Amino acid sequence: MKKKLVLVLMLCMGLAFSAGCADTKDQAQADTEELKEAGTETPDAAKRATIEYNAEDYVTLGDYKGLKISLNEADYQFTDEDVNSYADQMIAYTKPFVPDETKTEVGANDIVNVDYVGKKDGEPFDGGSAQDQYIDVANNCSAAGGGGYIEGFTAGLVGAKVGESVDCAVTFPEDYQAEDLKGQEAVFTFTVKSVVKKVTRDMLDDSYVKDNFQVENVDEFYQNIRLGLEQDMQSKKDSAIRSAVIEKVMENCKVNSLPEGLLESRLDDYMQLFENQYCSEDVKLEDFLRTNYNMSVDEFYEENKKYMETNLNQELVFETISKKENLEFDQEEYDDYVNQIVSSGRYASIDALYESYGADKAAGEEYFKKIYMVNKACNLAVEQSDVSFTQGEAVIDTEQAE
Repeated sequence: MKKKLVLVLMLCMGLAFSAGCADTKDQAQADTEELKEAGTETPDAAKRATIEYNAEDYVTLGDYKGLKISLNEADYQFTDEDVNSYADQMIAYTKPFVPDETKTEVGANDIVNVDYVGKKDGEPFDGGSAQDQYIDVANNCSAAGGGGYIEGFTAGLVGAKVGESVDCAVTFPEDYQAEDLKGQEAVFTFTVKSVVKKVTRDMLDDSYVKDNFQVENVDEFYQNIRLGLEQDMQSKKDSAIRSAVIEKVMENCKVNSLPEGLLESRLDDYMQLFENQYCSEDVKLEDFLRTNYNMSVDEFYEENKKYMETNLNQELVFETISKKENLEFDQEEYDDYVNQIVSSGRYASIDALYESYGADKAAGEEYFKKIYMVNKACNLAVEQSDVSFTQGEAVIDTEQAE
């Protein structure tokens, strides 16, 4: 898990197209999310030193067009079980319970919707009140997910009638997290709004889905789920193709060396960005890394150096391809790309974006123009690849599943 997190952050500082060589608008959105995740949305972010170099001086190109890519079609298909599972998730997330009109009194095994107010010495205390809570009476816990309650919290609800208010006296445990409540007696007043039942797929009707999912009927609800899964599978397929193309391009091409100082400059910038985001005067980088990664600053630096070098190698190769193919810079397309990043992120202007990601505004603009052209080169390699699909059982990504 540690390596995955580090890698995601490294891709933000290195090769922006690593998320995939998509259309300009889509790629801008992807790059925005990466930049935001890396903490570069403010002008206080680290400044990249400008190092002049020609990428083609460092790269020996091999084949990058007409690459044969073979994928398993079964990995990009979904089943009725997937549809049902997604429907269950939507129900659970949106409105998992509805009133059970057949019940007017709380039973020992019921789930109830309540408002409650907690009082100590007759006065409400901070954090002791809530509205529209779904409570599993038998298990003394939240029915909508979350932890359990203190012992005896729901005991007074059994036998209460819908619409009534009932009191339940409790004693907070001695090890309770709030100092002022440890070992203290309190009274919770519950207003029972309804006894509820869990919504399941077989209960769905047009009224429920219309009220909660902005569709006209149950058929449309399932049609939208299938459409969403189709789009997810297509996105997964596109991403797999791009990743396979990038991998083959890098196998066929060779980076003879990196421009002097570039790796260290990018890595130093990343380290500063990381420290700006996660550390403060009270939390030093060394302490943060030891607590969250069990690593020293030197170990963290070396760990990230490997990923940064991979990113820079990819950047140099695709920059060289861009120049060899004489790919043209399209100002209108580039403006759309950058404006998407600005509008999707928390940037006051394009200048603010550039200044937050370069030694100065000019350096930041130069960097984004370079990444834009790198994306175009990646697009070309993807578009001209020879993709085929084999039939077989889906391959489960065990690392992802874990």
